[in-house]
Amino acid sequence: MIGTCLGAVLDGIESVVVQVEADVGAGIPHFTIVGLPDSAVSESKLRIRSAIRNSGWRFPSKRITVNLSPAGLRKRGAGLDLAIAVAILRADGQLPPLANPVVACCAKLSLSGQLVPVPAMVNLALALRGRADRVAVSIDQRCVDLPGLAWHPFATLAEAARALSSANTLPAPVLRLPPPAADSTAPPEAADFAEVEGLEEVKRALTIAAAGRHHVLLIGPPGCGKTMAAERFPTLLPRLTPEQALQVYAIRQAAGLPDAPTLIPPLRSPHHTLTVPGMIGGTAQLTPGEVTLAHHGVLLLDELLEFRRTTLESLREPLVHHCVRLTRGGRTTTLPANFILLGTLNPCPCGRRGFGECRCGDAEVSRYWSRLSGPLLDRIDLVVTIQPRTQHPRTPLREDSNAMRMRVEHAVRRAQKPVPWSHASAQLLRRAVDGLHLSRRAADSVRRVAETICTLSEFEEVRPEHVHEALGLRGQLHMSTAPRR
Repeated sequence: MIGTCLGAVLDGIESVVVQVEADVGAGIPHFTIVGLPDSAVSESKLRIRSAIRNSGWRFPSKRITVNLSPAGLRKRGAGLDLAIAVAILRADGQLPPLANPVVACCAKLSLSGQLVPVPAMVNLALALRGRADRVAVSIDQRCVDLPGLAWHPFATLAEAARALSSANTLPAPVLRLPPPAADSTAPPEAADFAEVEGLEEVKRALTIAAAGRHHVLLIGPPGCGKTMAAERFPTLLPRLTPEQALQVYAIRQAAGLPDAPTLIPPLRSPHHTLTVPGMIGGTAQLTPGEVTLAHHGVLLLDELLEFRRTTLESLREPLVHHCVRLTRGGRTTTLPANFILLGTLNPCPCGRRGFGECRCGDAEVSRYWSRLSGPLLDRIDLVVTIQPRTQHPRTPLREDSNAMRMRVEHAVRRAQKPVPWSHASAQLLRRAVDGLHLSRRAADSVRRVAETICTLSEFEEVRPEHVHEALGLRGQLHMSTAPRR
């Protein structure tokens, strides 16, 4: 007799539904699991044997063969324990065949038969949705609301097996972790732009970047406030939609980050010693990198030119395609990477070039800037040069992050409709593209930034002053990289 049960395993940040098939037949007692199990799955034989016996059920003294399908995918982790145990009990006739509605099983087993939570449960559930109506999990499992899928918690294998003997005996579905509320806001201790004095040109540029999801570089001497402003940039971004929040939560679960769901966009700020696999993901398990962990949020590279050139170059494809395609060990997976790049850097190694007495020679400055290649620079939309703090005018009133975010959200809503261009603006852009020898990517960047400025300014069409401002923000890129004494 064949017993079956549905489970799921993690593959990178995605999950794959696994059909567990168990055959209990005559022969010398032997327990075999086939279908590319890893060591954790292979060792589950000992846990399952003890769990079944200690739960009051009979472990078959027969030849047991368990097949995990699809057979070509390596099965990792102990999350299939419960599914394998249920399939064996069904094959032995101790439990009835698969009932309707279909109940999938995702839990580890202890030797005593207790159910133990599994990591990345949201990822597993997203794969199971459509194949199963309900999921049996540990009573301690953290879950979120998923339409079309009900959670059923159990404390032990004995309790789960008794409930699965009939679809009518399943306990009422529960929700272990409430979904993020629509009015989720940053915690009270979060940084706010109200704390930033001056830096009006920086606030303007970051507001434009937030409204149009443009990539930004902040260049200035040490202590000018560029890092302070950059750390507050995520507070300007519109709140995530529930679907986006679920994607971010699933990614963080797959990476082993036990955060609660939130509508606040993520901020990742890695150290400059980060490697290429750490940036874009990798290893044999295809774990997500910083660009994926920053999905729907901000990737902040503080002191950008201290990063390795190879690490920075790995950003070129994600910045354009908003995803990372990785191939490891014959397996290929695509990881999401739709983020805003925000970099801060000094103009030279000593940080004073153009802002005081610089101790760096032109050759040293050229080597310093050589870590940032032309193709990567071409992908940056806005470049802001920050003057030393002593040059900032004092402003009696400072706009807080909430007020700035409201203007950004209004601009985002207006940008959902096409933004028309005046004839003069289109002519100005064409002349600028020819005169400045802008690449097609750069020209498209100027166009998008001008449209964002138009929506923020609440004009009905793009005007020449919007194009001038967009060109000015991009023109600083060339001025900032030029060696100066």
